[in-house]
Formats: sequence, C-alpha cells, structure tokens
Amino acid sequence: MEEIKRVERINRLLDLYGRLLTKSQLEIMSDYYYCDLSLSEIAQLRNISRTAVSDSINKSIKKLENYEEKLQLCKVFDSQKSGKNKDVVNKIEEMIKDGI
Repeated sequence: MEEIKRVERINRLLDLYGRLLTKSQLEIMSDYYYCDLSLSEIAQLRNISRTAVSDSINKSIKKLENYEEKLQLCKVFDSQKSGKNKDVVNKIEEMIKDGI
C-alpha cells in the first residue's frame, strides 16, 4: 500500500511540476509512470542504458520534490480541498491535468 501512495504522489507532482523538467526527463517519467514501461523497455526505446533511465527517474523525482518543497502547491490544494474553496481547487486541478 505504501508503494501505491508513493506512486500516486509522484504522479501528482508530475502533473503539477512536470513541465519544469527537461524534455528528456519528462518523457522518461511519462514512460515510466503514465505508460507503465519498465526501465529496460525505456532504455531500449531511447537507446540508453537501464542505469541512465534509473538515474534520470531518481533525479527527476528529487527535482519534483524540491519544487513541491519550495512552492507547496500540493499542500495548498490539500488544505483548500477540505475548505470552502473545494470546487475552485478541483477546477484548477482539472486544468492542470488538461495542460491548461
């Protein structure tokens, strides 16, 4: 269950901050978390080593966590969801998912 929560959090961070990653990082993260490709499959598709894919994913996660630490958008959305602005926050989340 803990792994599911971790993946859910990363997906959420990717939705919010993914466009701040490099093109390559975003593509690798999308392949891994949205398309559910394995490290080996991504490495083969991109003609890079499995280690390079793993390193890119780890660096990207650190970047996403760093953005959240500084900007705290997830925290703001969570606190607003429980309050009276729930509809507004839900609309903003939908816009972000749709790429605004």
